[in-house]
Amino acid sequence: MQEVIEKIENLPPVPNVVHELQQLYYSDIYNAADIEKVIKKDPNLVANVLKIANSPLYAFSREIVDIRQAIVLFGLEQIIEFALASFMENMIVDLSFYHIDVNQFLLLSQRKSQIAARLIQNKQEKFLVSNTAFLSDIAKVILSPYAKEKELKLDIEFPLSLNEVDTKEKELFDFDTIDISKLMFDKWNFDERMIELLDNFKDYSNMNEKAIFIARDIVSLDGEIIQENLDKFEEKKLILL
Repeated sequence: MQEVIEKIENLPPVPNVVHELQQLYYSDIYNAADIEKVIKKDPNLVANVLKIANSPLYAFSREIVDIRQAIVLFGLEQIIEFALASFMENMIVDLSFYHIDVNQFLLLSQRKSQIAARLIQNKQEKFLVSNTAFLSDIAKVILSPYAKEKELKLDIEFPLSLNEVDTKEKELFDFDTIDISKLMFDKWNFDERMIELLDNFKDYSNMNEKAIFIARDIVSLDGEIIQENLDKFEEKKLILL
């Protein structure tokens, strides 16, 4: 754990603009011009957001050529997710320990976010839960290179839910993705409620926690939907996609 903590200390900071966009969302008083003003403070982030928005991951029907167009089409919630996706993508060196590539990692992140958001009604809570779900597996970007350094192997067979991957990580490391993601959230000064959600979601005691658990149980490590698990939750009337 100490070796991994040292790697966390060397992580790049989340761009200030991302925090500003999140604060703008919680203020609930903004328009497209306000969003554009904030994000244009970071030209590199603007370029990266446009790259993500135009990627096959989001499968938009026509090319998005400028940030105002993206803001109007997608809204602030999605722009923040694009910014977080860009940040994650820039951190990824090697995910081969998990037998996935960067596109699969971004896909699983997106799908977790979408599933979790559908289970929450309140606008502010939906944003909190979807952001937490989207980022919950961020630790894999440092655990994969770490595992390769230690010549560790992850024996998996797809489909494998992200909750099941946690169990396999515990067997190898004595800690899992969630343990490390919480430390990363703390380093980046994310909302304390996001850390609390990661800390408690497997207790399944409220709808926010259930949403994270269900999203990570339905989405496989390779980004695909596990139909058997989806059916199980639909039978319990907990989810409808």
